[in-house]
Amino acid sequence: IARAVFETIRCRFEVTCFLADVRENCEKKDITDIQKQLLDQMNISSNAVYNKYDGRTIIQNSLRLKKVLLVLDDVNHEKQLENLAGERAWFGPGSRIIITTRDLEVLKEQEVHETYKVEGLVKSEAFNLFCLKAFKQLEPTEGFLDLSKEVVKYSG
Repeated sequence: IARAVFETIRCRFEVTCFLADVRENCEKKDITDIQKQLLDQMNISSNAVYNKYDGRTIIQNSLRLKKVLLVLDDVNHEKQLENLAGERAWFGPGSRIIITTRDLEVLKEQEVHETYKVEGLVKSEAFNLFCLKAFKQLEPTEGFLDLSKEVVKYSG
């Protein structure tokens, strides 16, 4: 959903960045690597990022006058937000920061304007989506009906 929104509205902004899988990337890499990725996607030099404090300063100084669209996908710790999108003053007027998370507690310390809880699919839609992805058709391959129903039920 976040990717679809990003692609739909990105043309309204001076600079844009979609950081996918922030949680997973922060487990594998240092936060400075993620900061560099953010800057690189926005065509801003990241050569002077040697630590998270340099990264914060460069993000803030480079973007504070620009209308920015930033999507932080799958954030799981408030430190990630502090180091990637610190506060509103980091970004110019009209900027939008979209954060996806599985844990609303992560957003408690931030000045979040609005939250939206995504509802799951109804059972029949979930089943159809699973079949399209798993079998490339609306029905499961013969012999996989029960297993497919179990997978959809288990995954919610």
